[in-house]
Amino acid sequence: MQTESETAINEAACAIIKSICMESGLHGESLLDPAVCAPASPAEAQNAIDAPEMTLATLDASMKAHIVQARKERKDMLPINRLPVEVLVRIFHNVMDSDALCPATNIPYLTRLKTLASVCSAWRRLVSGTPSLWAVLESTCPPTFLPTVIRKAKESPLSIRCGATEGYLDLDQENATEFLRSVIPLANKWAILYLNPPAFTQPLAHQVLGQNMPNLRKAWWTGNGGFVAEPFGRPTPRLKELRLHDVSINWSFVELKDLSALVLVDSLAPSLSHLLAILERSPELELVELRNLLVETGDAPSAAPSIVLPHLKDLTLWNVNQQAVSLLFRSIHTPRFNTFVIAPAMTHYDSGTFLDLNPDLEHLVPAIQCAITKGKAVELTISVHGVGIVVKRDTNDGCFMFRVGISGVPHLQSHLGWVQSNMDFKAESVSGIREASVVFDWDTRLERSIHFQTLEWIPNIIELTIRAYDGASGLIQYLTERICDGNKVEWRCPRLRKVTFGGYPTALGDVLEFARRRYGDRPKSDMSGEKGEITIHWPDPLEYLGVGGVEDMNSETLEKLKEITGCTDIVGIH
Repeated sequence: MQTESETAINEAACAIIKSICMESGLHGESLLDPAVCAPASPAEAQNAIDAPEMTLATLDASMKAHIVQARKERKDMLPINRLPVEVLVRIFHNVMDSDALCPATNIPYLTRLKTLASVCSAWRRLVSGTPSLWAVLESTCPPTFLPTVIRKAKESPLSIRCGATEGYLDLDQENATEFLRSVIPLANKWAILYLNPPAFTQPLAHQVLGQNMPNLRKAWWTGNGGFVAEPFGRPTPRLKELRLHDVSINWSFVELKDLSALVLVDSLAPSLSHLLAILERSPELELVELRNLLVETGDAPSAAPSIVLPHLKDLTLWNVNQQAVSLLFRSIHTPRFNTFVIAPAMTHYDSGTFLDLNPDLEHLVPAIQCAITKGKAVELTISVHGVGIVVKRDTNDGCFMFRVGISGVPHLQSHLGWVQSNMDFKAESVSGIREASVVFDWDTRLERSIHFQTLEWIPNIIELTIRAYDGASGLIQYLTERICDGNKVEWRCPRLRKVTFGGYPTALGDVLEFARRRYGDRPKSDMSGEKGEITIHWPDPLEYLGVGGVEDMNSETLEKLKEITGCTDIVGIH
């Protein structure tokens, strides 16, 4: 079947032949009539000989022109070539990833732009004539070409990227310094500022951050612990995202408002009253991330303000002093979280007295539950000094984390009771928790009324790690108990498939009893069996058994465990 281009070529050839015949007065059979074609003289005979070659050359040239035209018309019909220029430019921006805060590749921007322009002449013209595509200035740009890039960007808002990204760690001092000095006069045009410069350019980087940047929208600066006395100049009315890593700035000089993202990591934090003021002036805030900070609470208001942040989706408070975390909880109000990560400082920022943060969270429970419902897996760790709960999505990234310090057994019991009452980890729906793992960590003394009870409200436990100092024997007995419900019999934690006995010493007799009672007399092929009117629901087969903390374990008992449980993956013999 002919394609559109082949049909067009055939039609063009027929038209050309017909035109040639019409111009020469030849039609049909006359082309073969000797009376018509006989030359009157040698000159005419020579012309008659040359005419076909000239005609073929004309025909060939005309056919090639029609082929070129047909191909052009075919390209014009492609969806990508029918897009409006504005849409195509937006696609180019997305491909190039012009947002300096999230560099997606280590290939220099200009190299990627050149590749894009090499696709075809139309794209080359579009790239060359679109200033916004040239508005990303990288320190990897050759110094001799940087003025050309600046000229082609014209008046477009600029994205400044200065620093060694992965793959360009050998940025030399001369190029970095020359780049920073070249872009400083353009500060009034900066829209995005990404600074991760080598240590030798830090003083000049401080000068950069001190410029007056009225059009700055996003700033991400990774420093080396230096201090900037007058950051961002005055004012910065359009600043929406501020991300500082290992940077100290004079917060009294900064009046931030209308932020959408605030990220402070290993940096000098503003005082609590200053931080609350920033939050109150930023009702569109979507992301707050504070990590490894000591927030001064001496100037905290006597009554926590009520700050409504309807768009706040992601909140992370990691290794921040407990008093600041408590006051922030009491002040913030939001309808839902996508990500909720709370891990207050448990050592060097606090004295060791752990606050009960649960009352401060009461009004945020519905928002927290929104984050939990996005999870598919939960990890619970209980140690002698704290409790940690992590909920992960299908992508294995966390959507919920709540780690708190514990002051004694009563505090632990109170906290677990609050979590059980307020955090719904049920698995009835498709979106519920599909699998869970529980760890009883080092030096923990297991108690039935506290630790064992957690195994009842955490659903679908498939992995259990026991490193406890005391109580392992009672837990083993608990796991071998059969639960009778009418005519049904089942075991606790029926989906448990991986067990690690890591706490030393764990009695060998207890482990053998665990294996016999839970797996020893089960049928080998069916998951459930009927004995009279009673239906027995057997637990899932054991896939992994760690016995590193079991005393008197040897190769003989190892083979016995394999025979009883049917599990071949048993490890931990020293």
